[in-house]
Amino acid sequence: MVEVLEEIKKSNIRGRGGAGFPMGIKLESCRNIENDTKFIICNADEGDPGAYSDRYLLEKQPHAVLFGMMISGLVTGAEWGILYIRGEYPEAVGIINDMVEQLRSNGLLGKDIQGSGFNFDFKVIQAQGAYICGEETALINSLEGKRPEVRTRPPYPTQEGLFNKPTVVNNVETQAAVHYILEKGGDHYASIGTERSSGTKLVSLDSFFNNPGIYEVDMGTPLSTVVNDLGGGFKEPVKAMQIGGPLGGLVPTSKIDSLTLDFESFGNEGFLLGHASVVCVPESFPIVKFIEHLFDFASFESCGKCFPCRLGTKRGHEMFTNAIEGKSKIDPELLDDLLHTLETGSLCAHGGGIPLPIQNALQYFDSELREYMK
Repeated sequence: MVEVLEEIKKSNIRGRGGAGFPMGIKLESCRNIENDTKFIICNADEGDPGAYSDRYLLEKQPHAVLFGMMISGLVTGAEWGILYIRGEYPEAVGIINDMVEQLRSNGLLGKDIQGSGFNFDFKVIQAQGAYICGEETALINSLEGKRPEVRTRPPYPTQEGLFNKPTVVNNVETQAAVHYILEKGGDHYASIGTERSSGTKLVSLDSFFNNPGIYEVDMGTPLSTVVNDLGGGFKEPVKAMQIGGPLGGLVPTSKIDSLTLDFESFGNEGFLLGHASVVCVPESFPIVKFIEHLFDFASFESCGKCFPCRLGTKRGHEMFTNAIEGKSKIDPELLDDLLHTLETGSLCAHGGGIPLPIQNALQYFDSELREYMK
């Protein structure tokens, strides 16, 4: 199965869950670990507000997702595929269970599948609504029946994951791309998009667009094309878009013409593509309240494992609440110290990522926030 792995590596596909880690490297890492038991986990705990591309794939293209997981098992030597599906997606759970039974009834699951010597089967888990379970190690803890807290790394899941066995965790969109890669070839897939961000990306546009919905675009597509041509522009004046979930960057509308939809363009401009969900902030909504809500969300959804995230997100929420209520103004130096501590001291991207949209807000909406600062 080295040939299959090489095609995936040649495709240069990067994880579509947000981090953008190369799928081929992750599979190869797991393959190189000697162990009788390995797992493939599909992270379908799509908790980012405004994101619904995983739901679309699970409900409308379930076989593509299951095929990707089976190929991942074939490449790594894993015999179990586990789908961890967001609790708010009961239709997706039902559809995936039906498709798994369909595969089984056609002799495509179980031991020695059609005499090939390949063993593989699926387990479908319905999550219980914890946002932190979108983080791969918290997800693994949840599967083990433990409190969903993040784990320190190393070891990485490909070395010691579920039940301390080698485990590959990829999201739904990443798994669904495998069929196309193997059908057309890794080189063909790599020719789509940009040099470092190959292939296509699903984008979720919210109800502030004239044409909301799911769109698939080549990586490297101008953001202006997505917003104006596909989305049809905004229904009402919008001053910013949070792209990539609560931990994604806050992109002012003034940057629409200078960004392209790929990891590098967003990173170079100080943003994060992430899951590519788009949530609009209308002109009428104060940025200070948006930041307060972000801190409140991050505090509520923190797993509590590390001090910076558990305490820092709550202190940030208090800081902005007091400013809004006129009790005290924000000390810029103290806020900067708080954001630095969150970014560098948190165990995972939950605490480490929340400073990004706040830093973007401070940079691009300084005039709006100035009255709340000392």
